Amino acid sequence: MKYLMCLFIAIVLNINAFAQSNLSAEAELARASLYHLQKDYDKAIPSYEAAFKVRTPDASNAYKAAGVYALSGNAERSGYYLQLALDNGWTESLWLMIDPYFEYIKNSDPLMWNTLVAKAVKKEREYEKKLKNPALRRKINLMVISDQQLRYKKVQTKDAKELEKIDQDIRESDQKNWLEAKNIVGTYGWPKLSDIGKDGQNNLWLIVQHADHDVSFQRKVLEKMKPLIESKEVNLENYAFLSDRVLCNLNYLQEYGTQVNWTSNGMASSFRDINQEWNTNQERKKIGLPSLEIYALSYGFAYKTPTKQEYIQARKQIKDTVKALINTAKAAYKAGDFQRTYDSYNSASTFADGMTDEESLEAAKLFSRIATKVKDNQKYKDISLDFLNLLNLRNKLDKISLQKMPEFEVIHQDSRWMMLFETK
Repeated sequence: MKYLMCLFIAIVLNINAFAQSNLSAEAELARASLYHLQKDYDKAIPSYEAAFKVRTPDASNAYKAAGVYALSGNAERSGYYLQLALDNGWTESLWLMIDPYFEYIKNSDPLMWNTLVAKAVKKEREYEKKLKNPALRRKINLMVISDQQLRYKKVQTKDAKELEKIDQDIRESDQKNWLEAKNIVGTYGWPKLSDIGKDGQNNLWLIVQHADHDVSFQRKVLEKMKPLIESKEVNLENYAFLSDRVLCNLNYLQEYGTQVNWTSNGMASSFRDINQEWNTNQERKKIGLPSLEIYALSYGFAYKTPTKQEYIQARKQIKDTVKALINTAKAAYKAGDFQRTYDSYNSASTFADGMTDEESLEAAKLFSRIATKVKDNQKYKDISLDFLNLLNLRNKLDKISLQKMPEFEVIHQDSRWMMLFETK
């Protein structure tokens, strides 16, 4: 009995040690990701190495480590991790060949570089044979490669006229990729992993994720993704990120905590508001995402999961604040203080899931009324249309009733009003 008890304790200790080691590896990878984002490659290397002592790197992290080693001028270690990435399933040989991170290896050790590229091409061809639609995968990957080349060129350019030209090229590329992504989804639905592979799905998702100007399209993609979840034909992380993106674009609470708040200096400060935040880590774990505490490290801020009571109290405070702002706005309207009305409603609208749909419609009506009372009325028309557009994106707008409402006659000639009634 004593022996069994000692054995049990030893097993528990080993399990706990493994869990702590795994947590440590996740934390180091998160820090490496932050340094990578900040382009502080000398700090990224120790974090990658610390993580890899505990956990063998997957293809993606091995590839990232290879990149930072190349940028630091260490061709040998870069080549080692590139080899490891290829052995662990890296499949994008085209991206490898043009990746600017590896210019140092290309120049300092062309023999090693050419050997690695040849291996990458061979492995990719073998990989493509397993896919049902390799041609579509190549098309998608080339779209993203072209886009990334433009963005890297922008970073390297100092000439003002050249920058202006590159910015125009980027806008044209984004427009072209967005339209092509819509065409692909319209033709194939959401292509399965067995159709275009993980990299093909990731790159198509990346285009959709950044199409914030077309939330309706993003929602359509989510609808196409959802039926593929049970069959494991969709990347669950991509689904979670896009789901949160859409929820935030509709000013709802996100579900998985993938979206963060950015400050004016380009740094992340916190997570955007999360639904049932006390339980989010459990939902993240189901789809293979690290805890919010670890994920926050990759953006450079500290985080602690609130208790259920803390969360409920915080949401109550937000609702109370929004209610007070709306009451202030209404009182200001009655007093003829339209600027304060504007400011108060505008502030209320910034809280995720703060205003109800009914309150948003009421605000839209009120600002259209103000637009009939003042000479310089464009900003009041605009905010009225902002509220209406949000309701439209949420599919919460009764358009037949809307057209009959006299309050909105002042904005009937606005192009944004007309767009509300376009069939998509």
